[in-house]
Amino acid sequence: MKKLGLFYIASLLIVGILPNWSLAQDQTQWHFAEGAKMRLGKGRINHIKFSPNGSRFAVATSIGIWMYDADTGEELSLLAVLPGEGRMVATIAFSPDGRTLASGEFDGVGRLWDILTGRPIATFKEVASPRYTGLTTLVFSENGKKLMGATTREISAWKLGEDIKQLTTLQLEKANTVRPITSVLISPDGRFLAAQLTDWKNKNFQIQLWDTATGKLSHTLTGHTGWIKSIAFSADSKTLVSGDTHETIRLWDTATGKLKSVLNWKHGTSTHTLAFSPNGRFIASGHYDGVKLWDNTVKPKQQTEDAIGNYQHTLALHGHKDYVSKLAFSPDGKTLLTGSKDGTIQAWDTATGNHRFTCPGHFEGIRGLVFSLDGNTLTSLNQPFNPSGIVQRHQWNTNTGQLLSTDFLTGSRGPTPMAISPDGKTVAAHRSGGRCSLWDLTTAPPQVIDRFSLEGFPRGGLDVKMAFSVDGRMLATGGEDGLVHVWTLIESEKIRHRFTVKGHKHNIRTLAFSPDGKMLASGGKGGTLCLWRVTDGASLFTSTAHKSLINTVAFSPDSKTLASGGKELFFWNTSTGTQLRPTSRKLTAWISTLVFSPDGNTLVAGNWDGILELWDVRPGGLLSTHTGHTWWVEVLKFSPDGRTLVSSSFWDGTILIWDWETLKKTKNR
Repeated sequence: MKKLGLFYIASLLIVGILPNWSLAQDQTQWHFAEGAKMRLGKGRINHIKFSPNGSRFAVATSIGIWMYDADTGEELSLLAVLPGEGRMVATIAFSPDGRTLASGEFDGVGRLWDILTGRPIATFKEVASPRYTGLTTLVFSENGKKLMGATTREISAWKLGEDIKQLTTLQLEKANTVRPITSVLISPDGRFLAAQLTDWKNKNFQIQLWDTATGKLSHTLTGHTGWIKSIAFSADSKTLVSGDTHETIRLWDTATGKLKSVLNWKHGTSTHTLAFSPNGRFIASGHYDGVKLWDNTVKPKQQTEDAIGNYQHTLALHGHKDYVSKLAFSPDGKTLLTGSKDGTIQAWDTATGNHRFTCPGHFEGIRGLVFSLDGNTLTSLNQPFNPSGIVQRHQWNTNTGQLLSTDFLTGSRGPTPMAISPDGKTVAAHRSGGRCSLWDLTTAPPQVIDRFSLEGFPRGGLDVKMAFSVDGRMLATGGEDGLVHVWTLIESEKIRHRFTVKGHKHNIRTLAFSPDGKMLASGGKGGTLCLWRVTDGASLFTSTAHKSLINTVAFSPDSKTLASGGKELFFWNTSTGTQLRPTSRKLTAWISTLVFSPDGNTLVAGNWDGILELWDVRPGGLLSTHTGHTWWVEVLKFSPDGRTLVSSSFWDGTILIWDWETLKKTKNR
């Protein structure tokens, strides 16, 4: 028997009842990093699950598990996971008695939580699983004594008790030789594992049903002609429902693998998520335009095309501003929870379609931050990840954490790397194939004011980097072709091409203008660093000191020093192009973003593990490290008065507000 360590974290649970997200932000005080003043946002929604008695529901997010009151939607607690790369909760399951919650993380770690205390009581791990395959589905046995979980490569079972014993680990037969398995789901009775397979090259989309007892393939379900985006089992595990991007929903018999019925509709919308009600009466389907409810107890007065077998379309639920990605029915089937990429969870009455309550704040995909001149307001630009949704603009009160407003950049759906001007008034965005646009953020909602194109950019290419100059009058763009373009914004807010330079053999990863507006730095995938003169595009220096890609560059406030980060961290004299000093310690993780302190003496680095590192610029030594985000730090910004530092993560969807004086005095290296 392999004994896994049990551990407790004192004071992990703090219970608070909040009247309204927009009026109070007490939950910003729960489980955030030491040295931070508050946290904005509650993490992206990965899974929603009701407790067996229906009194509460849990939301698995990128920062932990939020517990909500099922009658009111009020926050009860946050079960926080430790910060670090991959430590985002992917799936959750309640034990039959409702006393224990199991969670699986994207790094393969599983945890058991005591619901009464809110404390983690045990951990277990898919030891045979490669890193990052993720423990993404969990099911308790009927008596609660066993737990089953799966990654995209294997199925495991554990015996629960004072010690946790891993009973079995079965590799999925042919998992690596058939097609990539994109997601998996265990049936409620634990008999089946459904795996979604996507073969883009051959346009082959199928579902495999595996026997969890033997690890053998039972059935292959074919017929979908588009990407299968969602599957769900009925409560009795006898039926599987699947939906794709080609406007079809299919019902399958899990015992035989045969197709029971298919809905081919022409509503022009993909099916992003599906769910059965516990009694099997309802199927809910989530789309870009809301949620559709299907009822098998309704007899149509006439033949209708809007039916999935015996399930008739009865209700359409509209209230979200972006597509619905998660669904959960209450145990009695009377309430449906809908989670959306707009950052909200909404509750609905399944009998009437009436809206009951909204739980806001679950944002994701933060790509840009900018302070107002007085530092009292912070603007964030968010865009949901995979598939990307509509770009969102949120404005926050930095003193209270209150969410002041939310706007949506209408028509901005699709992958859109972007840059926001220093005054927060303009956004530059890119869709695909070199198509770019400028947005005016002073209007509500924001409007497109100009469009431009990167000539010769690969069709469908998405990896474009952008940066505004300090005065907001110039824009630099770089992409997969290794070219750097500099543009001028004229008084009419139109954009005109200024010049193009080439110094990279590979795609551009980062761009930054110097504070004095005279230089532009560019870093690339091949480890090449270039410094350009802005007036005419002349090369000031080129370095290949980096052994691999450069993720980020940053100038000191006086423009005399340039820092470049990736797998290594270097400091450069911008006048001579010479390297000033190497860092004195080996980096623990790749650097993702950099910013100099207002006095230029300290460099703050955010890395892929969600950690902030403070470096002394003069000797190049590490001063301190600070954990707070669960993954990749995307943006670092100082307030205009230099007293506040903000950090954000694209992956965990949160913003941390740090007191700079407290942070820089910490010595914990």
